[in-house]
Amino acid sequence: MTEADVIERLAGFTDTVLAGITVFFTVVSAYVAALNYFISRTSILGRVTSFLFVTFILLLLIAVMHGAQAIQSGLVAALREFAARGELTAAGRAALANADAEVMILSGQVYSVDALVRAGLWGGMGLTYLGLFFLTFVFRWGDED
Repeated sequence: MTEADVIERLAGFTDTVLAGITVFFTVVSAYVAALNYFISRTSILGRVTSFLFVTFILLLLIAVMHGAQAIQSGLVAALREFAARGELTAAGRAALANADAEVMILSGQVYSVDALVRAGLWGGMGLTYLGLFFLTFVFRWGDED
């Protein structure tokens, strides 16, 4: 595999991440709309079943994203191998900078762009899932005071 192949696949990884985010928000939006129109009016069994279904779909998406993350780590490792041999071009150095550059210091920790994106994705997914739980089982849709 050449450096150009690795960079091309890293660019493809970005497309995969963006597609995953699109699917995630599509699933979440459809579920919230369904909550508003009919799930919130069903029995607890209906809400549990609906929540388990959306959980299953989100777990599948998480598995795909986890696999993509593993592939991305392998591609970055390949770029590091090229760098160790002194064969990295400017494009390769730019791609590797996302994984290695120290861009933020938070609580004494230094993070790369890749690490910040990864943390944002996983954190956002977790908070969204908690929000869906709240909207499914706690929030009272359409109740007027």
